[in-house]
Order: sequence, then structure tokens, then C-alpha cells
Amino acid sequence: MITSKFQLQCQAMQKLDLKSPFNFLFVFLVVITVFSFVPSSYADRIITLQKVSDVSEESLLNTISDVSKYSQIFPDNVKYVKVLDNNTKLVEMNAGINGMFFDTQAICKTDADGNYFVEVVSGDLKGTTMTTKLEKTWGFHGQKDGGTVANIALDVKTSGFLSWMISLVPDGSLADALGYGFDKFVQHIQTT
Repeated sequence: MITSKFQLQCQAMQKLDLKSPFNFLFVFLVVITVFSFVPSSYADRIITLQKVSDVSEESLLNTISDVSKYSQIFPDNVKYVKVLDNNTKLVEMNAGINGMFFDTQAICKTDADGNYFVEVVSGDLKGTTMTTKLEKTWGFHGQKDGGTVANIALDVKTSGFLSWMISLVPDGSLADALGYGFDKFVQHIQTT
């Protein structure tokens, strides 16, 4: 009778005694070796969004770039923000959603073109970037330069436990969250 390749492999696995320290160590090392070649970043998604607001470009840029007020603007999502280095614009924040909060560090700065740029430099979101480009437009009530068009690009990179969680979130939900955050900035400007 001809034995299939699968049957031979099954017989070989049955003969492998994992109670033996040598065999257990061998299997353990093989598993570690295989998983060491798996990249640590599992999710890489780009979400883009365009929003128009009835606030000036200057006031919007000033509010977005003032990270010290994030815990006031997002009281349910940001516990604290600390500026660690004024030169590099490195900040540490404790942020999250639904009771799950993470400490992370990011560089938050305005570039030479007036775009606001955030790059996460630690944690499960390390490598994630968000660029917000602002353009003046007419305000909702006809005033010249009274409104702002914001083009937001979020490049999400995750690893570890967060990559598994974020893979379950549809792009539309991430775009909605971006829009919600942008609307909170606009609300803050309009109420202060």
C-alpha cells in the first residue's frame, strides 16, 4: 500500500515526544525562529478626509497645534499631554477610547508650508503619521477667508495587540473618528 506524504508527516509528529527536554527545546527554537521573521507591523492603512469649517485658517492651525489644550478639547479621550522637548516638539500623551488608554510619544509640528504634522514615535502606533493641510476659503456666511478647507491624511501603522484590534475597524469608522476630532477642534474655537 502506498502511504501519502501527509500520513508520513502525521506519523513523524506522533513519534516526536515533547516530554523529552531535547525535543521540546528544538520545537521551541523552531517556533521562535519562525516568529522572529514575522514583521512587527501588521496594519498599514491610509485614511484621507476633507472637511470644510466656518473658522479661519489661522485660528484652526493655532488650536490644532496647541497640544497643551487637548485634554480640554477631548476630555473623554485625552487624560494628559506633556511637552517633553520644545525644540523637537516631542510630546507625551495618555490617550484612548472606551476606557482603554495608552501612553505614547509623538512629534507634533507645523512644517514650512503651514501643514500640521504628527508622527507617533513610540508604542503600538509607532510610525503612524497624520498630515493636515489647511486652505483658506469663504466662510459659511459669505465672509472672504472666513472658512477653512482641511485635507487630512492619516497613515496608520500598528503592531502588537493594537494591530489585531485596529484590523477589525473599517476605514469608514476611522474616517468618522477623524471627522469627529476635527469637529471638536472647530467647536472649541467657536465656543471660546
